[in-house]
Amino acid sequence: MLAEKKAEFVRLFQEFVSSYPYTPDGLRHRAAYDEQRQQGRRNFEAIASAAESGKDVTESVIWQLLPYEDSHTNRQKGAWVHINPCTTQGLLWTSKLSKDLSLITPVRISQLIIYLVCCCNDDPSQLSSACRNFSEEMPASLFGEIGILTPILNALRPDDFLAINHKSIQVINYFANTSYSKKLIDYSSANFTGHELIEELTKEMHQNGAPSIRDDDLFDMFCHWLVEIKKYDFPCNEVPLVDEEIVFEYAVEEVKLQPEYSLNQCAEETGFQTTQLAQWIHTINRKGQTIIQGPPGTGKTFLAQKLAQHLIGGGDGFSDIIQFHPAYTYEDFIEGLRPITQNGQLTYSIVPGRFLEFCKKAEAREDTCVLIIDEINRANLSQVFGELMYLLDDRQDTKRFITLASGQKFRIPTNVRIIGTMNTADRSIALVDQALRRRFAFISLSPNYELLQNYHSREETGFPVDKLIRILENVNRAINNKHYELGISFFLTKTLAGDIQDIWKMEIEPYLEEYFFDNQEKMDEFLWDNVALLILW
Repeated sequence: MLAEKKAEFVRLFQEFVSSYPYTPDGLRHRAAYDEQRQQGRRNFEAIASAAESGKDVTESVIWQLLPYEDSHTNRQKGAWVHINPCTTQGLLWTSKLSKDLSLITPVRISQLIIYLVCCCNDDPSQLSSACRNFSEEMPASLFGEIGILTPILNALRPDDFLAINHKSIQVINYFANTSYSKKLIDYSSANFTGHELIEELTKEMHQNGAPSIRDDDLFDMFCHWLVEIKKYDFPCNEVPLVDEEIVFEYAVEEVKLQPEYSLNQCAEETGFQTTQLAQWIHTINRKGQTIIQGPPGTGKTFLAQKLAQHLIGGGDGFSDIIQFHPAYTYEDFIEGLRPITQNGQLTYSIVPGRFLEFCKKAEAREDTCVLIIDEINRANLSQVFGELMYLLDDRQDTKRFITLASGQKFRIPTNVRIIGTMNTADRSIALVDQALRRRFAFISLSPNYELLQNYHSREETGFPVDKLIRILENVNRAINNKHYELGISFFLTKTLAGDIQDIWKMEIEPYLEEYFFDNQEKMDEFLWDNVALLILW
């Protein structure tokens, strides 16, 4: 330690001794160290014994091995009250405790916690690898905070493990000139540095008036005073800011329920019968993933959105939409390496793709969540889905997991539905191989002339729809291929009378020219100059 920093420490420590340890709060703080260690050891021994006998210790691990603030509610729940809490209100699992909804389930979380604690308690030299293995499987946003698990390690083996938290990590970084983060993965190094720093400062801490407690507890008490009470502004401190205390509440995000959207409403807006819609909804729920296929202009995306709106209606779920394209990859959809710039250095990290992010959000919801994949056949599906096809095969088997390249175990939450749309006129449908086809149910759409008729009747456009429908029927008979028929969505506009010429010449004719490229006589029959008389007069 630099001489000027040691002098700074001595000055601050003298102020600490004279202003905090003998106050009522300071006296309670001093007594808490032994009390909380004794309680932590009792908790661990009881949990370890129960786990060995085959009992479910999930809730006990969460409440009794993690440090909680002192509150009436936490004491009622039997939480481990700690002088340096990193959790405040606890984890409100409620009904979700018994439901396997998340990528990392409550049971798995407790298993990872107790495994790390047991491993380090049995062999302190395993600290570094144990923290690394834990951090690789557990998202940092959940239990990656350095102060979450260090208190129980300190309670079990106080000579080996410091109870480092967001306060002490700042002090260690400042006086030892280090830059450890608040993440658990940095704990092994911070623990080593902290012990060295305390040993170096032992003489300075043993001054007149200093309370007679363990050196590491005295240092921790000083850190608490310096950060929380004095609120010291560390001069030229380049240590990254530490986030505020984390409040862990499992899936307690305030989520508004989606508005109800009945099948009758859906029928009115889509033009399909309620019996047909009900059958499609049943198919989506039964299979888990469905593709709505049909020629252009048949309202595939519109129908997908309306079915999704019904599926999430009245629940806490949500829907999202993405569109595939030829350059869409596995890395975009599931996960992959992405360049990240940190402190001017270019690094590569595994970043979750859209589907992984969708599933992580959906796992915290009780009700149905729908992902719409528009133009699903425009990407190389076998490459984009990868090993995900294994999970699509039996959606109700909650024990089906895949291990991703990041090492994370992943499965599709049971409340997720996938609705794809596929343009059958797109030649890329050949990319949808049979292995993938059998994992999806298919809903086929064809031009719905009744919907076109009802739309213009409801909107009172006054357009001669009957004549237009006869022309469309003639066009589709000439095409004579259900995959290439001309749909009606081109003409679902209130201003069709003024737009019909532009729509036909700029949208319909180019499509027909491609299809009738070798039959100019047939193409001429459906040019605007020839059909205009039949439609408008």
